[in-house]
Amino acid sequence: MSVVACKIHEDKIRVAADSIIVLGYTQDKREKEAKLCLVNGMVVGGVGLLKDISLFMLYCKTRVPHDTDEFSILEFLGDFHGWKKKKTDDKEIECSFIFVYDGTAFVIEGYSIRRIKDYEAIGAGRDFALAALYLGHDADKAVDVACELSIYCEKPVNIIDYPYKEKERQKE
Repeated sequence: MSVVACKIHEDKIRVAADSIIVLGYTQDKREKEAKLCLVNGMVVGGVGLLKDISLFMLYCKTRVPHDTDEFSILEFLGDFHGWKKKKTDDKEIECSFIFVYDGTAFVIEGYSIRRIKDYEAIGAGRDFALAALYLGHDADKAVDVACELSIYCEKPVNIIDYPYKEKERQKE
């Protein structure tokens, strides 16, 4: 339940998220740090179980990937999974992320990691957000659309802009 969307611009990466937190049959709207935060120079936006999102944000507070490619992010996620197993009884990571590091954005779904080249969305509102992004809207408008049309997404919309690095454009 939730939606996080990302769009790459000429000069920035915009990541937006809704605010709904579901506890049983009750919703709770929290500050943006619940699903979207800037931590240690990285943007973390997550959907799924809040415990996993919170633990990943905590993990990112003191660590960074060693590079900005898919394999480095996969290794970083694997290291997080091992760290999480030592701290909790959980054996799985039950969430997906939009993750921005050093001017490069990734979508993380399970152990599938893809670099975002133009736009992406995750979560229950994904289809609505992707339609808005496809039509040329920004990430915040995409999340706004998902909040209007999905029963699993709720305003307010939280936004983080991150500088886009020109060196990444040259790799494409």
